[in-house]
Amino acid sequence: MVQVAQNRVVLLLYLRYGVYDSRYPATFYRSAPAITEDRETPPLLPLRPISSCQTKDCLTIILTAEIGHGATGVVHRGTLHVESFDESVPLDAVVKLAFDSEQRDALKNEHEIYRLLRLNGVVQGIATVLGFFDDVEGGPSALVMLYAGVSLETEPEQVLSLSERCVL
Repeated sequence: MVQVAQNRVVLLLYLRYGVYDSRYPATFYRSAPAITEDRETPPLLPLRPISSCQTKDCLTIILTAEIGHGATGVVHRGTLHVESFDESVPLDAVVKLAFDSEQRDALKNEHEIYRLLRLNGVVQGIATVLGFFDDVEGGPSALVMLYAGVSLETEPEQVLSLSERCVL
C-alpha cells in the first residue's frame, strides 16, 4: 500500500478534531516526486483539473489531532486511506503543514534532506515519506509521512541513577 500511496498525485485532506469537522477536503497536488527505494524518482505527471481526477489518483487523509509545532509548520496526526483494488487500507500518517512562504521553503528543504538520505542508503530511524504536496489554491504545503511513533523531542529526559548507569 505504501508504494500505491507514493504514486498518487492528489491529496484530499479533512480536518476532524477539536472544533474542526470539514465536510469538504482541502485539495493538494503532488509537487515533488515520491521518495522511493529506487535511485530513479518517477517524473511528476502534468497537472490536470481536479474534476478529472479519479479515486485511483487520490490519497485521502483525515487529520485527527495536532501533535506539534516547529520551524517548518504544524504537525498533525491522522489516518491515511488508500483505495486500491476495491479495498481501503487505513495507515497511521503524519502531515506537516506549512502556511507562509518561509515555512513552505523550510518544508521543501526538509523533503529534500529526506530524499538525499534515502539516496545515500540511510533508512533506519527515518519515517517513510509519502510525498510533498501544494494546495491547489496557493495555500499551504504538506509533507506526508507514515507515523513512526512519538517524537524524541517530546520524550522527557531521563536521569539515571548511579546503579542504572553502571548497568548500561
